[in-house]
Amino acid sequence: MKLTITFSVNDNALKLPLNYQQMLQGFIYRNLLDPDFSRFLHNHGFLNGKRIFKLFVFSQLFGKYSLLKETKEIVFEGPVTWHVGSIVLEFIKGFGRSLLTSEHLELNGQEMKVEEVTYRQDIPESEKCRIRMLSPITVYSTYQNQNGKKITQYFDPEDPAFTYLVEENLKKKYAAFYQKDTQNLFFKIQPVRVKEKDKRITRYKGFIINGWGGIYDIEGSPNLLSFAESTGLGSKNSQGFGMFEVIHQQP
Repeated sequence: MKLTITFSVNDNALKLPLNYQQMLQGFIYRNLLDPDFSRFLHNHGFLNGKRIFKLFVFSQLFGKYSLLKETKEIVFEGPVTWHVGSIVLEFIKGFGRSLLTSEHLELNGQEMKVEEVTYRQDIPESEKCRIRMLSPITVYSTYQNQNGKKITQYFDPEDPAFTYLVEENLKKKYAAFYQKDTQNLFFKIQPVRVKEKDKRITRYKGFIINGWGGIYDIEGSPNLLSFAESTGLGSKNSQGFGMFEVIHQQP
């Protein structure tokens, strides 16, 4: 399920650093109604073996904006739209209710006013969909080199490992939530319109993360597609990566 939130700020100008994902993530944790559930998500999450998944995802911010290159900031002018998704109903209901009932909401020290919150659930009706990324999809593998140093390798959408790792990640998240075997489920992703300008390089807590926007075709088991629509594709979903919208369903 997804929330679409429209908000404004004083003087119709919201100033943020270019890499604002961590601020949005912190905003979510602060504004979940149940503090115990917020701590559970932040500190524990859903387990699959040694892997921990938060099972929520959010988009970048959308609206009219200008860039301040000298200070590496972005200034949104007027209303801003934001999408947040999760398969966890408690998360969606609690966050949505908090936004609608809180008397004071703040982002980067600036007071926000929520104009509208809408709930939506896009359940794919076919096994093939065309999607547009609302936040970059990031796919990577971590290993140790011969000197024992940990290396992170990011994969672009044309790499054969890309679709394999997206599928494996999605199945692990599905198994963590439903505690079900995913052997009979399948998923594929294929880039349709992904250009070099769609590459997004983000700094998050001092680390560089490579991700990709663009348009893709996905195909898979309906249950897995529906799950992906709520939780995102690829890695680091709860840090603001991998959210998409369905723009066309193929019969």
